[in-house]
Amino acid sequence: MVKLQNSIRENNVLLVLSEIINNPGLSRARIAENIGLNKATISEIVKRLMHDHYVIETGIGESSSAGGRKPILLEVNKQAGVSISFDIRYDQISYMINSLDGEIIHKESQNIELNKNNICSIISKIVKDYEKGMENTPFGITGIAIAIHGIVHNNKITFTPYYDLDQIDLASVLEQELSIPVYIENEANLSALAESTFDSDYSNLISVSIHTGIGAGVIIDSELYRGFEGRSGEIGHTTLYPNGIECPCGNSGCFEQYCSHKALMKNYRTIKSDKSLEVSDLIEGYYLNDIETVNLLKEFAVNLGIGLSNIMGTFCPQVLFINSEILFETPELFNTIKLQVDKTVSKNIPMRLSALGENASLYGGSILAIQNFLQVDSLDFSFLK
Repeated sequence: MVKLQNSIRENNVLLVLSEIINNPGLSRARIAENIGLNKATISEIVKRLMHDHYVIETGIGESSSAGGRKPILLEVNKQAGVSISFDIRYDQISYMINSLDGEIIHKESQNIELNKNNICSIISKIVKDYEKGMENTPFGITGIAIAIHGIVHNNKITFTPYYDLDQIDLASVLEQELSIPVYIENEANLSALAESTFDSDYSNLISVSIHTGIGAGVIIDSELYRGFEGRSGEIGHTTLYPNGIECPCGNSGCFEQYCSHKALMKNYRTIKSDKSLEVSDLIEGYYLNDIETVNLLKEFAVNLGIGLSNIMGTFCPQVLFINSEILFETPELFNTIKLQVDKTVSKNIPMRLSALGENASLYGGSILAIQNFLQVDSLDFSFLK
């Protein structure tokens, strides 16, 4: 791979590459018009990008109303390399392989207890197994991104309430083993990055992830806001009920002790005196109108509305996205959440269930890896929706 240096000439190369990535099917003339460089410069840059396997010609466009030669259309060479993103929960690993234009090539999940002793070998095996079939791919695996349900700072895990991955330097170990760049980021931050990349209408948004815990990714003026030492968005550890249920973080009454899926299922199994119950049983009970299940989920929705109102009032986003397996299955609970939010100053802020669903953090990881590989400041994958 040719390293793109920071100079006026190289900045122009990055401008052209970014324009092609975010607007597939442009001609050289349209690129020149969009970014204000002359056609000769654009042609020279495109020639270089094609030589270095970043860009390909994809077909012939329509000529203008004035006639003349039909333009040749350009796209990023999506088959020149791939990114691999992982979402690591304490009891599940999911991964997604994407081409350089964000298209999904493969996705898989595995239920397994994860810890500092087995995580590196599991990730390494997945990467090496896929790498075996990439001998003829110019760039191969361009980067690995890992979504962590905890706090991340400077590519290191600094706090994880439900597993011990903060006790190893995961990125360094994997980079040494695989010789591939590894990027580690908070799961909710990656989900927010994905939402902003797939929906370019909003420059200020919040993405709330409700899984084992609860986290929020915050986009301010189109930039991911990480806060001091990566601690922004830890809303799961804000206090919902003072002196309430004890939390592994050391506090009592934390938001995620009432509204995370882990807490919800713990309460459900206790109410039903059955430790074997799964989410599917909870959903079935709700739609069968089991009174205990219905009341439990209504209480969950009310508490969720209170917690969401707190972060909406703090940041006042243009929109708030929610990623929750439970709410995807019970969308009518959204009305209960909305009634609670409508009691606050945040009542006019729209809330939406994420269209990216369980893929949000994985998409965000791929976006992070692709951005770093191509050295572009932002991506716009709204055309993939």
